[in-house]
Amino acid sequence: MRAEISVSFDEAAFGCEKKISLQGQDGKISTVQVKIPAGIESGKTIRLRGKGMPGSNPAGDGDLLLKVTVQEKPGFERKGADLYTTVKIPFTTAVLGGEAEVATLTGKVVCRIKPGTQSGSRIRLKGKGIVSMKDASVHGDQYVTVQIDVPKNLSAAAKQKLREFEEACKGGSSRGAA
Repeated sequence: MRAEISVSFDEAAFGCEKKISLQGQDGKISTVQVKIPAGIESGKTIRLRGKGMPGSNPAGDGDLLLKVTVQEKPGFERKGADLYTTVKIPFTTAVLGGEAEVATLTGKVVCRIKPGTQSGSRIRLKGKGIVSMKDASVHGDQYVTVQIDVPKNLSAAAKQKLREFEEACKGGSSRGAA
């Protein structure tokens, strides 16, 4: 017997137990407790032995094959065991360096931003990805793409300081010039 089950991104990442209701050929509805293993991906199948259609003796009952669909989680993209996210940082943090708070599956972490960080740079958070279904001690990584948040509405004083910054950069090298 085949059926489908939909789980949230976090339920798939950490594992959970779900109850599903199945209607047999006789019209009766039965409830089955299903253990969703941590790290499961969309499209994978869970086999529940003996939970399928009643078999003829002595064959026993058949198996239930549950196809899993994992829902998306805003801000997170999964590729195998690795996760991909983005973080926006202020222009000044990109230039001068500093810290940025990044959301992970287990909560927020603070990442160090190196001075001169470019938009599109990636930060690797080792072991912050999805757990392996085969080995609970193995986790993927999380890759955080840095996006520089360019201010849109600057005060006259801020514009003047940026013009001074641009002039200072022209004197030393052309890297910072617009």
